[in-house]
Amino acid sequence: MRYTIVILSGLLLLGSSCSKMLDQPSKRALTEENMWQNKNDARAAVYGCYALIRAALMNENAHWVYGDLRGGDFRVTKRGDLQALVDNNLNASYATTDQWRDWRRFYAAIAQCNLAIEKLPEVPKRDYRYSNNDMELDRSQVRFLRSFLYYYIVRVWGDVPLISSPPNGTFTPTPRTNQQQVLDFAIQDALAAAYGLPWKYNGQSPEQQGDYQGQGEGHHTDISATRGMAYTLLAHLYAWKGDYANALQNTRAVIDNQGQTGYNFVSTADLTRLDGSFRGRGFSNIFQIDLNFDHAEYSTTGQLEDWTLRSPDIPKSESEIYIPKDSILSIYSESGDQRATLFFDQLNDAYPVFYKMKQVNSAVKNPTLRFYTSAIIIFRYEELYLLQAECKARLGMSDAVGDLNSIRTRRGLKTLPGNPTQEALLDAIFLERRRELIGEGWYWFDLIHFNKVSRYTQFTQADVNNGAAYWPVSKQALSTNSALVQNNFWK
Repeated sequence: MRYTIVILSGLLLLGSSCSKMLDQPSKRALTEENMWQNKNDARAAVYGCYALIRAALMNENAHWVYGDLRGGDFRVTKRGDLQALVDNNLNASYATTDQWRDWRRFYAAIAQCNLAIEKLPEVPKRDYRYSNNDMELDRSQVRFLRSFLYYYIVRVWGDVPLISSPPNGTFTPTPRTNQQQVLDFAIQDALAAAYGLPWKYNGQSPEQQGDYQGQGEGHHTDISATRGMAYTLLAHLYAWKGDYANALQNTRAVIDNQGQTGYNFVSTADLTRLDGSFRGRGFSNIFQIDLNFDHAEYSTTGQLEDWTLRSPDIPKSESEIYIPKDSILSIYSESGDQRATLFFDQLNDAYPVFYKMKQVNSAVKNPTLRFYTSAIIIFRYEELYLLQAECKARLGMSDAVGDLNSIRTRRGLKTLPGNPTQEALLDAIFLERRRELIGEGWYWFDLIHFNKVSRYTQFTQADVNNGAAYWPVSKQALSTNSALVQNNFWK
């Protein structure tokens, strides 16, 4: 999908750490009175929501910074800012850590969503080509995206400001809202989105009629919001709240409707091959942030490969981060596990190469440049199965082991016996998530969710209780918004 970024004013309300250029109103930006006039305006606004999410997640590899580097599996070869992350020194003074502390890009995406949700209903009155059916579908996508954004930033910062309407030209200091209230808001958005989204963009449901945006089903796979994505997001929202009964209801809504979704498991080889799952649009991917080389969507930064690969795959003698061989053998200690050799390369070197993602496009002729086209996979089928296993385990259901074994056996491991204790089963699910999802932006959030931060890091449980697991709020946000307070641990 080609994303057209809609340039908005008034996105600076919650702090800024970007270049001064971003703080100036764009002379090319559409004025309010000229926007929201026709079908193309509406579609551009929806594309802008997707594009701003991609920008937030790719900025200085933010998705992996938040989800992987603090957990300690990855080690650093030379960069001080990355070493500060591994050491959980989040107040370190680097240009990049300033960027990672700042939630501005996420709130820019939220502001775009808020504006689209309010303004899209006006467009069918002005352009007969943009039907109410089209509008409701677009609006449901945006509500899904806003729900996802709040789910994401709650896991990073904990309590965050809850803003649900577009800027009105004046700034009112906005305090942080308890994360449980933010999650409740996100749940209502996701429920509304699920109601208005199709299972597939095949023109065979009342929610989506004809070719959406003039494109067939394959164009939208994994990237345009669907009912399956909304149910998957709901499952995660409820699980983060600790409501495992409702989380389980939503995992089942996806898994039990496999005929509608088309989601399925992926082999280890297909997950890791050059044109495999991280190339995008795979049947095991539920929701991804796409980059498509055919649409000139590629980057020299913003993807994990830029930090993990080295010669001969890219023209760089040393990667920035790696996982030591001893750690690899410890994580993948069970015999038969296919992932140890397919997720890693050059295992006997001092710095083994993390080889799970390697979407370096061979069509680029200049050998001195590095162009990456890997998708950021947000949700995939194996992860959903492991979430369902966790929900069942926490609810004391015996078939949780079966869901866990569905992943284990596909990766070459033996089945676990049928009657482990609840604690042992949850530990096994946590370990399987660590093995299966390594490098996909889950590990740190799993440490929080499974209450294992104090076990795997230098933080004590008292530190965790005081907010150490979450990121500090940026100085720019604190100085701009007088109603904000810093996370207790990082004061």
